Amino acid sequence: MERENIIQDLHGQIETLTRLHIQHGLHKTEHFQTHKDSISDFINKHGIDVRSELDPVSRNLYRRYFD
Repeated sequence: MERENIIQDLHGQIETLTRLHIQHGLHKTEHFQTHKDSISDFINKHGIDVRSELDPVSRNLYRRYFD
């Protein structure tokens, strides 16, 4: 159950990053980069394998911003 909550939290963070970019056009701001760094730290801290643990939509969004 704990792992599911961690993955759900990551989904929410990626969706927030997407909204900052698409809806608000803030992809060139410091806040956007800070949020990306925070997501990377979260993934590393929890040892998340994004290729196998994220759902297809979140995985595609992750690849869009991080690969």
